[in-house]
Amino acid sequence: MNDREPVALRCSAVVLRKETVLLCRRPESDAWVLPGGSPRGGEGSAACARREVLEETGLAIDAERIAFVLEATSPDSSLHLIEIVFVGTDREPNTAPREIEPGLVPQFVPLSDLSARTLLPPIGGYLRGLARGSTRGFGAMSGTAPYLGNVWRPARIDVEREEEDSESTA
Repeated sequence: MNDREPVALRCSAVVLRKETVLLCRRPESDAWVLPGGSPRGGEGSAACARREVLEETGLAIDAERIAFVLEATSPDSSLHLIEIVFVGTDREPNTAPREIEPGLVPQFVPLSDLSARTLLPPIGGYLRGLARGSTRGFGAMSGTAPYLGNVWRPARIDVEREEEDSESTA
């Protein structure tokens, strides 16, 4: 990877139900991952997390707060990934996840079983900590951060240039 290579972005969600967390197993490697993926052009991070959870598990969620952000760089620096992990609020808490995408088997896994599984990246402790915080009430979501969405605005210099351009053509 050279200094011009882009950083890959992944958006995922932690969906908790009682003492379990929604994970997807990849049977070919027996690794477990949070449901998620890469955003499409123009798609916001929260929208990406919602879409990916729906596409991979059939579950509809809301994603308004960030649980944590992680970064992973391979030893040879060929991959540099930043993952925004949202707190996924289950819209239909009685619906079971379904196998939709080939190569992914979604299921709710007991938090107490995480250390016995190959979780990629190895975030089991963070998931258990997030769950402990949720049992104290998701109201304030202590330890999470709000998602502000797209806050891009044109720079002042760009606005002034547009005004000058429109005046010169008038």
